[in-house]
Amino acid sequence: MKKIGRREFLKFVSALSGGIAASRFLTRSRALSSDLPNIIIIVLDALSARNMSLHGYRRNTTPNIERLAQRANVYHAHHSGGTFTTAGTASLPTGTYPWTHRAINIKGLVNRSVSTRNIFNLFNSHRRVAFTQNYLADYLLTQFEADLDRHLPIGAFSRLEQYMDGLNGNDPLVQFRANTDLLFDRIPGSLVLGVANKYRKINIASELRKTNDNLQQYRDDLFFYVQDVFSGLASELRELESPSLFYAHLYPPHDPYKPQEGFDEMFADSWRPVEKPRHPLWKEHSTSRKTLNGQRRLYDQYLANTDFAFGEFLDQLEKSGVLKNSYLILTSDHGESFERGYLGHAGPYMYEPSVHIPLLISTPGQTERRDFYSATNSVDVLPTLLDLCDYDIPAWCEGSILPGFDAHSGVDSQRVTFSVDAKTNSAFGRLSAISIAMRRENFKLIYYKGYNDSNTPYHDGVFELYNLENDLEEMNDLVNFETSTAHELRELLPAAYAVGGRPL
Repeated sequence: MKKIGRREFLKFVSALSGGIAASRFLTRSRALSSDLPNIIIIVLDALSARNMSLHGYRRNTTPNIERLAQRANVYHAHHSGGTFTTAGTASLPTGTYPWTHRAINIKGLVNRSVSTRNIFNLFNSHRRVAFTQNYLADYLLTQFEADLDRHLPIGAFSRLEQYMDGLNGNDPLVQFRANTDLLFDRIPGSLVLGVANKYRKINIASELRKTNDNLQQYRDDLFFYVQDVFSGLASELRELESPSLFYAHLYPPHDPYKPQEGFDEMFADSWRPVEKPRHPLWKEHSTSRKTLNGQRRLYDQYLANTDFAFGEFLDQLEKSGVLKNSYLILTSDHGESFERGYLGHAGPYMYEPSVHIPLLISTPGQTERRDFYSATNSVDVLPTLLDLCDYDIPAWCEGSILPGFDAHSGVDSQRVTFSVDAKTNSAFGRLSAISIAMRRENFKLIYYKGYNDSNTPYHDGVFELYNLENDLEEMNDLVNFETSTAHELRELLPAAYAVGGRPL
């Protein structure tokens, strides 16, 4: 029987003391005197493992992340829960897949009935601080507001932040909807306000760019230097109250790719990636190979720029001694595609550039690199951190303890992980149009369901199978050749998907 955890003890003490107020006081007092380590989670938006030299990419894009890897656990087959910010981000703090947390739409939220099932709520003996530059991710954080001790504003480390300007009220959800729905999407009834405000912001942004050519940006609302953001985070971490859970979701290297001077001339090589066939679901909107390769180079430059700033951040953490008693986790919410005619992310495609993301975990006092190649997923971060702090893992958590941290069992070679895209569906009903990637050992099965309009009638019930050990580029579909493996994985899919009585 597992020993009584800290959370259970605190609940028992609070019951004896009588009341919620006493419980909060005792929890915080316990935390302040605790020897628990800090947990620092850094999420870099749209960081595809396929473009990282750490994972074998031919361009030297991530030398400083590789420096961290020399003292960290490195997971080489790690996948996101989704293909865009909302779905992918929600999977990490909840430890559940999109079909469970239901933050499946671009501007979606976690289902209200399960919104308390998150990392901030579970780590209530830590001081919990959260920050993001991504408005969709910040929208999610507002759901966890009651479980946060500090929620830093989006523009905390930026030169200009004008996203929420001119709006009254204190409800961040209302402000988010007012900006995204009224000011930018121009829904009926808001055309004049939307256009006027948008052009006002564009003019301000244009003037700012004239005098600050190297500024990075999010649309026309947030302007920053990536070094400033990392420096600001380092300053916050130097003042960290121990033990703390510090969650930071940065916007780079998400588009627009804006490498600063010194990085904008990198990778002027003649390399051309493997040309791949255009995907049937994207034929009508395909991007040319020339454009894809040009954008890939910009992305790689911006990634190198981000990596350099991360290196300075790492130096500051090491100098301040923060890492002596901290777990440092580096990961992403989803990847980025420059192939098959598709540029960016949030498409219904489950190929590796879109879902293969980095995961590095540096433990207090770690001095050696440890590499792991078994399939892992964003949903595994939460149960791993809970176990490290001797908390029980709740039954609703869909992840597993990561290899290297589970002292009780070895790697489960039969374990299946998932990446899911279902953004065109209602968050409250059956998912009729969905893309799913299943990973078991080296095999990856992709399933497309419900893409049955007049242009793509043959992408309803379509399966693809790849052996990533010898076909990382996913060029050889084995679904009609590795029939036994394909059959096994196809049999597992309905049971895994049937969550909450919603059959496939």
